[in-house]
Amino acid sequence: MNTQSVHNVISVRGLSKRYGGVKALNGLDLDLAANKVHAIVGENGAGKSTFMKILSGGVTPDEGSIEVMGEKFSSFTVQSASKLGIGIMYQELRLFQHRDVLTNLFPDREMRIGPFIARKKMAQIALPVFKSIGLDVPLDRIVGEVPLSDQQLIELARVLIEKPKLLILDEPTSALNARESKRLLDLVKALPAQGTTVLYVSHRLDEVFAVADHITVMRNGSLVFSKPTTELDIPTVIGGIVGEKAASSIAKKTGSADLYASAEKVLEVKNLSNGKQVLDISLNVAAGEIVGVAGLIGSGADELLETLFGARPKVAGTVTVQGVEKTHLSPQNSVRDGVALIPADRKRVGLMLERTVSDNLSHISVGGYKKGTVLISYKGLAAAAMKIVDKFAIKTESVQVRVGNLSGGNQQKVVIGKWLEISPGLVLLDDPTRGVDIGAKVELFRLVREIAAEGKGILFRSTEISELTTLCDRIVVVKDGVSTREVIGVDDGELIKLINE
Repeated sequence: MNTQSVHNVISVRGLSKRYGGVKALNGLDLDLAANKVHAIVGENGAGKSTFMKILSGGVTPDEGSIEVMGEKFSSFTVQSASKLGIGIMYQELRLFQHRDVLTNLFPDREMRIGPFIARKKMAQIALPVFKSIGLDVPLDRIVGEVPLSDQQLIELARVLIEKPKLLILDEPTSALNARESKRLLDLVKALPAQGTTVLYVSHRLDEVFAVADHITVMRNGSLVFSKPTTELDIPTVIGGIVGEKAASSIAKKTGSADLYASAEKVLEVKNLSNGKQVLDISLNVAAGEIVGVAGLIGSGADELLETLFGARPKVAGTVTVQGVEKTHLSPQNSVRDGVALIPADRKRVGLMLERTVSDNLSHISVGGYKKGTVLISYKGLAAAAMKIVDKFAIKTESVQVRVGNLSGGNQQKVVIGKWLEISPGLVLLDDPTRGVDIGAKVELFRLVREIAAEGKGILFRSTEISELTTLCDRIVVVKDGVSTREVIGVDDGELIKLINE
């Protein structure tokens, strides 16, 4: 046994993995020291997801070795990884939406007393974990009725119940507000003292520097550098992530709100309510304008866009799109009216993961025909899909590849590309950069501004305050289901204060 390796929970050497012609991992050498928080950062497609899946037993490497507490393996299964004390919380939730919370906490390992499920014993184990992460959700509640932010914490609790030696966290705060994120980060920092090593994967560098003892940067499947956090700063890490590309940021938009005061309104909302989180919201969006929606998770901001699109029922208020009042909101009517929704949860509601890239890029435009039927040319659909792939630089071997095989960033590009195919006049952007890397985020911001410059109105919700203050001409603040005020030119600190007042 290697003496050095016993001080590491994980040591990998020469780890490689190919998917067709794409090299996802290229001879990775890396050590994860025991009882530390170790962060891995990099653009989508850098190899982070493949590395996590190999460690958790979901993917078998083509080459290389893995040592777990000094014991060498060429690969292992999900079951053996779990027995070795490796737990993973994926960014994309893996909960059973139609089952209750307690059942989700013990998937395929429910405790029994004879033929009966021991729910009381399971609850006694679950409740202390819930308390430790500040989660207050009834164990008998159906998961699909629970807010997305709480679902993410349920996913974390499911892993913590197993008391892992290595806990892999994939974008754990992507659906959490600032208060919830701080609570989670405090929990993560406390885990090493309890004997749990953490592998923390995130695109939010402020969080990485707040929580990590060690930072590893990956690019194109290879290791760029791995150093103690105390030896690094954010500009250095960004430079490592993007390589030769300029580590540029988007200039803040200023002084633009007056330009749209007299412009044609593509959306007018008055006293909108869905009877649940959205109670009384009024706002408008002009052609060419980017209007932000700011609010904590559960404030109503997170349900607003789905309600406007017709995915949630409207019970009161008026919605006018391009001068026409819409009495019956539905997703199909919205598509036909030139309204696009780019959802926050791309895997659950934004994509057909088992279908091809071509199928995903075409199904919105085909469904948006207003009259009669349309004769579909599959060759034509594939050709149109290739144009979108080229336009958005989507990394895929062909348009016939399953979209579920693409990286998260490329999946998001497919979602955006398919909606822009209907040439919408109004675009509803719901937290579009969730889980998107820095390079892709910059590209997305530029794309959003290009879309607005074409005369399309954009209503933009984000869980990242800096995105709202950077991109938006105006920002509508929502609290307890009510639009409380509209602000222009505020900085991050001012906006954080407003949404928490």
